[in-house]
Amino acid sequence: MKTLLINAILCVFIVSCGGSGGSADVEEAPIEVIVDDSTTDNSDNSDNSDNSDNNADSGDEDTSTETAVNILLIIADDQGVDASAQYNYSNDVPNTATLNSLALQGVVFDNAWATPACTTTRATMLTGKHGISSGVTYVPALLDTSLTTLPKYLKANLATSNHQMAVFGKWHLGGGSSLASHPNDSGVEHYAGNLANLNDYYNWQLTVNGTTSTVTDYHSTKLTDLAIDWINEQTQPWFVWLAYSAPHSPFHLPPGHLHNRAHLSGTTADIAANKREYYLAAIEAMDAEIGRLISTIPSDARDNTVIIYIGDNGTPKAIIDVSTYDSSHSKGSLYEGGIRVPLLVSGKGVSRSNEMESALINSTDIFATISELAGSTQTSVFDSHSFAGLLIDQPIENESGLREYNYSEFENSNYKGWSVRNANFKLIQYDTGEQQLYNIENDITELDDLLLSGDNYNDIVALLTEQALLFRKQSSTGTEDITDKIFTARNANCSDYVNGYNSNVLDVNNSTVFMGDLTITAANNKCSFQTNSIPNHDFNDGDNKFPNDVSAQNDVFEITSSPAVAATTTAISLQTDNALLLNGVKVDLLAAGCFGVGNGKVGCGDMSQPWRYDPMSPLSGFNVDSHNAHAQPDGTYHYHGTPNAFYHAENNDSASPVVGFAADGFPIFGPYFEDNGTVRKALPSYQMQSGERPTDTGSPGGYYDGTYRDDNVYVQGWGDLDECNGMTVDGVYGYYITDTFPYVLNCFKGTPDTSFNK
Repeated sequence: MKTLLINAILCVFIVSCGGSGGSADVEEAPIEVIVDDSTTDNSDNSDNSDNSDNNADSGDEDTSTETAVNILLIIADDQGVDASAQYNYSNDVPNTATLNSLALQGVVFDNAWATPACTTTRATMLTGKHGISSGVTYVPALLDTSLTTLPKYLKANLATSNHQMAVFGKWHLGGGSSLASHPNDSGVEHYAGNLANLNDYYNWQLTVNGTTSTVTDYHSTKLTDLAIDWINEQTQPWFVWLAYSAPHSPFHLPPGHLHNRAHLSGTTADIAANKREYYLAAIEAMDAEIGRLISTIPSDARDNTVIIYIGDNGTPKAIIDVSTYDSSHSKGSLYEGGIRVPLLVSGKGVSRSNEMESALINSTDIFATISELAGSTQTSVFDSHSFAGLLIDQPIENESGLREYNYSEFENSNYKGWSVRNANFKLIQYDTGEQQLYNIENDITELDDLLLSGDNYNDIVALLTEQALLFRKQSSTGTEDITDKIFTARNANCSDYVNGYNSNVLDVNNSTVFMGDLTITAANNKCSFQTNSIPNHDFNDGDNKFPNDVSAQNDVFEITSSPAVAATTTAISLQTDNALLLNGVKVDLLAAGCFGVGNGKVGCGDMSQPWRYDPMSPLSGFNVDSHNAHAQPDGTYHYHGTPNAFYHAENNDSASPVVGFAADGFPIFGPYFEDNGTVRKALPSYQMQSGERPTDTGSPGGYYDGTYRDDNVYVQGWGDLDECNGMTVDGVYGYYITDTFPYVLNCFKGTPDTSFNK
């Protein structure tokens, strides 16, 4: 919903806190194949197997440093919406001319959720994961430095790797006794700030890339100085994470020129008697410093900067506006006063202005939003969903946001629990089993627990509980063990498979046990598959073990739950994975090896290049297991053809089940279908050509024998299936697994989701 705000300047993300690139998936042909279409010779890899797969890049195209946007993320500490002048929740708000100006020229989000505390929220933004997945569910939790953080993610992505990144200010992610190197160990290139909370805004410990010293400059001013100096040194696009400690305690009197509360004396007695006034003064001082920062950025860089402002949790109990919230519904609680936070975005690329946006936003979403703004095509990463699309003008009916449900969690010495909401209702549940239900659309005070009304809300509670368990990677029915399972369901909608799945399988040649882990969730006409890419069957059982060892991944794929046939088909390519099966393993049918390209020892990245090797042909020499799969160099297990799993291969007396979904959302069925009362295998419409291949320059000669994909030709109507290896049965279009080329699919009838980009 759009509503006008008060009658600013750049694009800014500000947060308030309290307490692959274009490289293809390259395969090694009968000789060797390396990454991309470069001329690098990988002839040292003499194994006639696929040990040149390379999926290190995300599949995004490179972004020009001349057009890449600068990103300024500002995090305020302990500022709730009841202490934000951009909202109408309180009459006792700070005078924030800078933030008001930004709001006037940008978008303010009215339904942004964080967690109830600083550490846990910062972890959600840095990892794109809820605490249940990152391990950071309390204060002072230690962020595991092996996790994929936002700076690591940006650097690993070709499209975003040019961005230089710095973090200034409060870190608070290093546990009880933070190592000075913890920010840098977590992937931050340049860090300068306070590792923990301040005891004194005028006398504090500044850590710069592992070295700590004492500083007596006012904290908000010093951080601003550090950010200004660093930004003015940059010659490439930049991303600044600026985490003020303001307005977090200790309550204090900021320098007089930074606020308009001259009546404050700064004495201990006055501070004790007027805590909220000093708290608001700290916000005003922070706002003034933000204005100074913006004004000192060179004009060309400023015009190319997007700014995000967000609060990391609600207002503390001692200074919360009790005309807005009950004092117990403050920071540290799962009530709105603890988790609803200010969020505004303004600047480069933000075409909406002076508008309030009601979409549900989560602090995890900062991860995907910033990565998309930096140039990534991935709109969903881990538990994070980009809301960059809400920053531009669009029809009101399309402005519902990306989430139907929002989630938060926390634990401390008093309680452990979670909260989940949809557009209307909010459920809070504690580990004691106590539940509370509120109509959050009409009443953010949360003083009327609907479960005490005597009315029946069982259906709403059940719905919200199930959604919360999905956020927690659980299921109300428990996680299903699918080890060696033969699937039976033929439901063509991906949302019918929402659940958690696991398996216990063996890497045969390495005698290593692996646990498969797949979680399928659904929201907003999309299904999300979070997988560690371990199959539900034993693997690496061939005569020769894989040249690359399999390892667990952390991948997220999304597909539409309402696939539609596009105006034209999309060819499969080296830049896009083809499908994901219901055991969490992807299908990647192509090899990057072609006859005559670098003598077969370099990557064949040009999809128009003829005589591409078929990994499924025994004549091509690919080292695959009995499931026609193997591992990429990064350890990702993937199928190159008929997976030989999930369905009864012989003597089927019924049509085959759905075994996965293509990147365009259409289902993938096993080989059998019912044809006028007879169950039989679907026949592809591709034939192997007969006779001899061409012998001209660039052609391999010899007889057509299946070594190359080009040995096969589509003959319309020859079999049951179309050019993409699909057909419509009982009104449902789907792809069918076949014993011969093209095995699973050869093109997309619909539009592939960008999450399948490598």
